[in-house]
Order: sequence, then C-alpha cells, then structure tokens
Amino acid sequence: MTGSAVDRLSDRPLDELVQTVSEQAVVLARQQVDLARREMATKVRQAGAGAAMVGGAGALAALASGTGTAALVLLLARRPGASAAALGVAGAYAGAGALLAREGLERLRDVGPLVPEETVQNAKNNLGSAKRGTKSARKPSQRASSKARQPTGAKKVKAKRPSAAPKRAARAKAPRAPRRAS
Repeated sequence: MTGSAVDRLSDRPLDELVQTVSEQAVVLARQQVDLARREMATKVRQAGAGAAMVGGAGALAALASGTGTAALVLLLARRPGASAAALGVAGAYAGAGALLAREGLERLRDVGPLVPEETVQNAKNNLGSAKRGTKSARKPSQRASSKARQPTGAKKVKAKRPSAAPKRAARAKAPRAPRRAS
C-alpha cells in the first residue's frame, strides 16, 4: 500500500464511511449557520441606525405636511403673519427630514445587501473542495474514462439559434434595379 488517503478510506467499511461523512456534514452545516447568524446580526445592527434615520425622516415629513396645511388654512383666513411663520416651520421640518433621509439611506447603502456574503463564499469553497475531493478519490480507471469523454479545457457551448441579421444584411447590400420614370 502507498499509504495515501484513498487507501486508508478504502480499508474502512462503507457504513463507517457514510457515518463519518454525515457527521462531518452536520458539523459543517452548524458552523455555516452560526457564521451566517453572526454575520447577519452585525449587518442588522449597522442597518438599524440607517433605518431609524429614514423612519425619523418620514415622521418629519408628516410634520412638515401638517404644518404646511396649517399655513394654507391661516393664509386663507387672511392671517399672513401666522401663515408665514407656519410656512417657515414647515420648511424647517422638510429640510431636516430631507437631510435625515439622505444620511439614513447612505448608511443603508454602506451596509450593502442583507446576505451573509462571507458564509456564502465559505460554502462555495467547501463545496468546491468536496467536489475536488470526490474527483481525486475516484479510481484511475474512472478518471481515464471521464477524461476520454470530454477533452481537457473544453467548455460546454450552448447551441445558438440562427438569427435573421445575416439575411437582412445581404438584402441591404444587394443592388437594386433602377426605378422607371413614369
């Protein structure tokens, strides 16, 4: 025996191998869930401040709307001094709300998508290493037959439907007969 990992695995009974693989899969899944939970908790904490700012901006917009309505009522009641004061307050509410909304949206953009990116990348890496592990664990005769099926470096290419563009181009370039004058 060469003492390689494949030889050591082939010496163990199949039920023992299946049990080991299932235990490792459970441990890996738990680790990925814990990592995703921690990553999402961090992102939610960061997004919380931005969401609160956007909510505050909405409240200020409602106040500005109400104060603006009061200004219109006062203007229609022919009280220009009180109406001007109400319009000033409405403008202040609207301006503060706009600034708060802009800052809140900027913070939300900085957080990025609420996807556990690190966990997704780890899962892809683990899946890739598992695929490489199963390919290397195959017997040499299986590897040779799979190489014979597809040449090295060959990519799968989807068949394209023929388009009408070449026909149109040929028609456009074809000489036309001169028109007769009537």
